[in-house]
Amino acid sequence: MNRNAPGSGSERPTRRRFLQAGAVAATIGLAGCIEEMGTEFPQNTEWPVSSYVPDLPVEERSAIFEERVPELAAADVTDPEGLVSTLEEYDMAVESVERKRDVLTLEYVNTDRYDEGNVHDVALIAGGYASLIDTGYDAVALGATILDDAPASYGSATVETVHTEDYNAGALTAAEYGELVVSTIESQRYEPGVDVSPEE
Repeated sequence: MNRNAPGSGSERPTRRRFLQAGAVAATIGLAGCIEEMGTEFPQNTEWPVSSYVPDLPVEERSAIFEERVPELAAADVTDPEGLVSTLEEYDMAVESVERKRDVLTLEYVNTDRYDEGNVHDVALIAGGYASLIDTGYDAVALGATILDDAPASYGSATVETVHTEDYNAGALTAAEYGELVVSTIESQRYEPGVDVSPEE
């Protein structure tokens, strides 16, 4: 039997036509509801969010490297003690510096870790180390231990001398050199202690 033959019920409503008509009706109904809902909600006057949005432009990491690395790389750092005194001119609290085999180790307290994080200080260290290496100081790397104000160790960073030499030779930009150093940062977080007695 030919389903498309004349008089075989082509005028009858099919399932497809029924669904199409239902979809159109639902769309019209929802449009009215959404329009009404939009007019029902008052403007937000209780919880302004503008105070939580940071001022723009936000300082990018590359901008920090481009400013701080060359600034200290141009300093006159001829020995580890000179590196310490140069960093202290930028309000870095250096606890110690010493050579362990082929690695120069440095410990410092990050007093602005909540405001600036670690990038600002590590960029200064990378720049100062570049100046030290440029004067002929021989080391494989600089290992920095980051302390909190307890002081207790909570992080570390490493400046590889091969990257420093590439920066001094112009093979790396300050931003590239800084990224290589910052990518070595390791830090740990401590869960906040809750001081509640068992009776409470």
